[in-house]
Amino acid sequence: MLSGKYLDVNSEAAKKGRLNLFPGYMERYKNSLSREATVQYIELAKKHGLTPVELALGFVRDRPFVTSSIIGSTSLEQLKEDIDAIMTAPRPLPAEVTADIETIFKRYKDPSII
Repeated sequence: MLSGKYLDVNSEAAKKGRLNLFPGYMERYKNSLSREATVQYIELAKKHGLTPVELALGFVRDRPFVTSSIIGSTSLEQLKEDIDAIMTAPRPLPAEVTADIETIFKRYKDPSII
């Protein structure tokens, strides 16, 4: 979801994604504030010179209670993007990035249920 590929439902990436390959899968992300929250996180990533994947995986990696990240991919291209993001995202993410993430999170704590 945070990759942004579902923002344009007619894109090739969206057509090949899990939400379209498996009807009914994660339906709550299609009809909620998830899209709005995703746009905010993508804009945040761009603001700080990161890809959405670098932002998401960097954030998870930096959580003190997370001992490992499980990445999921539907293609080798996506797997490569995920691995590259883990390797290239700043360690740790700068405090300004984390603060901006927290600001968005306060607005969209669980956007998929609304």
